[in-house]
Amino acid sequence: MELFLTGIVAGLFCTLLAIKLFPKIGLLDFPERYGLQRDKIPYPGGIVLAILAILVCIYFQWYGFAGIIGVTGIISFLDDRLQLPATTRLATQLLIAGAITIVFGIQIQQIGNPFGEGMFLLPELLGIGGTILWLILVQNALNWFDGLKGLCVGVSGIGFLTLGLFGLIRPEVAWETNLPTFLTITFSLAGICIGAWFLFFRGKILLGDTGSQVLGLLLGVLSIVAGTKIATTVLLLGIPLLDAIVVILRRIFLDKQSPLKGDQRHLHHALTKKIGEQKAVIVLLLCSALLGIGSLFLPGWGKLTGAIIVGGALLSVHFWRRTEG
Repeated sequence: MELFLTGIVAGLFCTLLAIKLFPKIGLLDFPERYGLQRDKIPYPGGIVLAILAILVCIYFQWYGFAGIIGVTGIISFLDDRLQLPATTRLATQLLIAGAITIVFGIQIQQIGNPFGEGMFLLPELLGIGGTILWLILVQNALNWFDGLKGLCVGVSGIGFLTLGLFGLIRPEVAWETNLPTFLTITFSLAGICIGAWFLFFRGKILLGDTGSQVLGLLLGVLSIVAGTKIATTVLLLGIPLLDAIVVILRRIFLDKQSPLKGDQRHLHHALTKKIGEQKAVIVLLLCSALLGIGSLFLPGWGKLTGAIIVGGALLSVHFWRRTEG
């Protein structure tokens, strides 16, 4: 609890400091790139969250992973400032995910049986490939979900908090790391996100890829370290994950274009047009919180059913929008 509260204070204070400091050193966004007529906003605020995450990992002697976060943060920061090609970003994600899987040995080794007890052991190559795919999917899902102020930071905070609560509720799970260390890391990161959230939500500072990529990587890795709680993470991040999958399929099969080409046709964009940005953020965060609560208590088949329901709802919204447009 102390580290959770410390994380809240650190997230709030350091983000406030960045809001004051960034304009003085030229770290502002580029509204002219998108034809916007407004004052520039401090950007990318995600560098604050990345630095705090690195400090958390160093404090708990996760030195190798602290270095991985640092590399991810640097590449993403360059992308925020210079707009690197999408292929360069994807290649970097592949290399980092490969290093985490092969060098550090963090792999999905088994998956739970959604219809009963027990686990299914995965062949090593399938586990490595599945881990790399999982890490890249979570990173890009959160990155694409960062279309509204405070949305990505809020969803990430809910994600870290849910994983931490899972450790408290289900301590009998065969954790792949020391449980007290896992709990303190997840609650510290949850506190950092919650402390910073209000300032991002108010639009005082913008997150950027630096934040969404680092937060996505952390959530992806911690879900594996937590006894491979992939199903739990899939449900609690069900909206951004399934939205990303729907968007990829739409771009490839319906729009006949690269899945890496961005657009303004995500779920959160549609919701914003209906009820406004801040209300859309609150609605999506409440939905994510409900899914997080469900992921804590539902059995395997319940999580699978929940994921199918969320996926069906997103598909319905997508096709409704196409027929409406």
